Amino acid sequence: MVYWKNVKDVEAYSPPGHEGTFNRRLVGPDEGIENIEVIIGEMEPGGLADPHFHDDIEQIMYFLTGKARVIIEGKESILTEGDVLWIPKKAMHEVINAGDTNLRFVLMYSPQKVKG
Repeated sequence: MVYWKNVKDVEAYSPPGHEGTFNRRLVGPDEGIENIEVIIGEMEPGGLADPHFHDDIEQIMYFLTGKARVIIEGKESILTEGDVLWIPKKAMHEVINAGDTNLRFVLMYSPQKVKG
């Protein structure tokens, strides 16, 4: 078994309920990891994740580049490079690229989401 890879070698997918968003699942069940997954996400200018929540999943986002407008449980903020965002189970949230360049972030789910 190999224990590393490069993001360039991972196929991008667009998650449902997201516009202009492309994720690359770096680490998860396919690598034998059972309780967390790590994704690199990229959102084009004007891209967004529609308001939604996860019943049984905790989510963390670490912003690498760009400018995000986030709304969680009615609280709103602008987040940029170096900011971290955590989303508890069942918290209604949405993310919008509020800048004129691509928004790039590390995304972690625990437990893992079903692929899609």
